[in-house]
Amino acid sequence: MARVREAALGLALVAPPIAILLLLIILPAIQALTFSLGLVPSENVTFSSGQHLVRSDIPTLEVYRQLLASPFVIDDLRLTLSVTVLSVIFVAIVGYILALYVRFGNGWLPRIVRSLYLIPMFVPVVIASYAAVTFYVDRGFLASLFWHLGLGYTSPAYKPAGIVITQVWYNIPFAVLMLGSGLDGIEQELIDSAHDVGAGFFSVLWRIILPLNLVPLLIVLTFTFIGVIGSFTIPFLIGPNAPQMIGVAIQAYFSNYNQPQPAVAMAVIVFAIAALAGVLYVWATSRSNRHAVTL
Repeated sequence: MARVREAALGLALVAPPIAILLLLIILPAIQALTFSLGLVPSENVTFSSGQHLVRSDIPTLEVYRQLLASPFVIDDLRLTLSVTVLSVIFVAIVGYILALYVRFGNGWLPRIVRSLYLIPMFVPVVIASYAAVTFYVDRGFLASLFWHLGLGYTSPAYKPAGIVITQVWYNIPFAVLMLGSGLDGIEQELIDSAHDVGAGFFSVLWRIILPLNLVPLLIVLTFTFIGVIGSFTIPFLIGPNAPQMIGVAIQAYFSNYNQPQPAVAMAVIVFAIAALAGVLYVWATSRSNRHAVTL
């Protein structure tokens, strides 16, 4: 009887989050998939995308075939993946450098840096995007500074580089907080012992810090990847008009072209890529945890 009550209490505790998961994630994902496959009736609307005609009443996987056969969609996907990968790499590098400096640095400067890297967290993404546009355009502050210094300047605004720079700036606080929390859990005595036996900085970083801080790094990589690949505001305001990142392209298909089925199909593709990143994260963390238990 006690086991039954304990099981019922456990089910009651997990029921609300499971219900939220079903209502906000699983059911909308299923509905989007069925709609993209033509299993849900939609308006019979067509539009011409170059040489490719995409219809809104196509059954089965034909809409995916036509989307992936379109050079415009392929260019959008290629831009999206390249910007996402570059953003993740730079966020990890810059975030790790800042986290290491804040964790192991001495004096007043690391304390100032600890406060400064949190600023983007309190800036709305729309404001950050407009600030980046104002800062990086040809007649912006950076261009004026280079002109006064007698140097040439090529603006990254409205280019893929502008998206990467803004995404890195906006994602730095989360990365440093996650990596810094992992670094704070590493005992200073372990690092001092490694230095006592002659280990240098890079040896300590590679053999001690990185293995012990692997899970926070995986969290940063995964969530930055998912956040960037599905982003809309930053690519819309500072990115190029063509090709576009997939979030902007989805909005264009849905609103400008009146093509809900292809738009939802592209959203399903992005969801599948993000889900794959999540699966890789779960696999990597579970493997890391098993390895830590065996040790």
